[in-house]
Amino acid sequence: MTTGLAEQQLQCAAVLLRDVRAAAAGSDDFSLHLDLALADLEFGRALGEPSPAAPRRSLAVAADLLRAARAVPPWLYGGAAQAGWTMVQLARATGVQARGLAPLDEVVGRWIAEYPDTCDVDLPRGLLGLGVYGLAHPEPGVRERFSSGVLDVVEARAEHDCDGMFVRLVANAPRQADGSAGCTVVGVAHGCAGLVSYLASVAGADLSCSARAQSLLAAAVRWLLRQRDPVGGGAPPLWRDSDYAPSRVTWCYGDPGIALALAVAAEVTSSATIRAAAAELASAAVARHPEESGVIDACLCHGAAGLVWFGRRVLDTGATAADRQQAARCIAHWSRYLIEQRHAGPLQFFRGSGTDRNSSFLEGDAGVALALLQAATGTRPAWEQLLLGTPVSTDPWAEARREVGRAPGGCPTP
Repeated sequence: MTTGLAEQQLQCAAVLLRDVRAAAAGSDDFSLHLDLALADLEFGRALGEPSPAAPRRSLAVAADLLRAARAVPPWLYGGAAQAGWTMVQLARATGVQARGLAPLDEVVGRWIAEYPDTCDVDLPRGLLGLGVYGLAHPEPGVRERFSSGVLDVVEARAEHDCDGMFVRLVANAPRQADGSAGCTVVGVAHGCAGLVSYLASVAGADLSCSARAQSLLAAAVRWLLRQRDPVGGGAPPLWRDSDYAPSRVTWCYGDPGIALALAVAAEVTSSATIRAAAAELASAAVARHPEESGVIDACLCHGAAGLVWFGRRVLDTGATAADRQQAARCIAHWSRYLIEQRHAGPLQFFRGSGTDRNSSFLEGDAGVALALLQAATGTRPAWEQLLLGTPVSTDPWAEARREVGRAPGGCPTP
């Protein structure tokens, strides 16, 4: 990848950040203000201009909106866990103690202790997202209590078969309506790969419940590894129930997210077998032709930005020179796609049966901006925790410090 493309990535990222800031102006969506605070924090770190003023302003607006809300959901995306996680990251980045977590902890803790049967064991608006906040919490007692509580629910919900351990989507009204009730999802966002990554983080967290997580992780990894195509050994299917219909090359349901989840498990367990499986899936994902990817959106969750981020991860850690070269091509193709799309006007994102504007981290402008920022600078961000793409800990930038001097700042020419 040429220096010129890196400059274009940064320019496009800056434009998208301005788009997010414009959307947040006057908005009463506290989650959007939290996304903006995170984006400002990451831009400052990556560009060597760390100033807490901008993220603190957005965080203050979000806090005012939270206090005024009649009820605050618990979730990591659009809830108390997101607010708490963002506050913790800003406090850590600026060297101060996180304040005001107690009301948020009360909301999250109550939900974990009394987790409804109608809610999924998933990441965005489910149990695993609450667990991510718990593992990132600065207080050891909260980390222990939340993590143990999440494992209690996992143990109660988990099913076992000859392949290992898995969980199903619940049979609530939305799942009944779209036909997914009771299905077994393989990917990260709503499925078993996300469970594998979370359990690996708990297993490596040096908590009193870590031994429980290790046992659960072994069964969950065994199940996940056995979902690969039994004929070709390729990527797992979208659903366990889909007779091996191929998934899209996306973070949420596809092999990029699964490869990262397995990489987290390999890091925690030091398993060569798991590491090899993660590398195999990653290699296949970055090599997939764009026309065969199934990607028709720009976002981080299920679109081009997710492949830019994933490609950068493979570029920095790929097992072979060929993998890294394919990763560079993947980054270049999807970065140009995003740059061209934004050049044509504000990005449109798929929503239901049509397209609409979206400024959020997971499905909108903020995530696209952050993916382009990472691709251009090579700086490992804290937000990878929100995607279970890295071990969740109280120090999200530890991996970045370990990589100082090891990863290139830009990308080689494909």
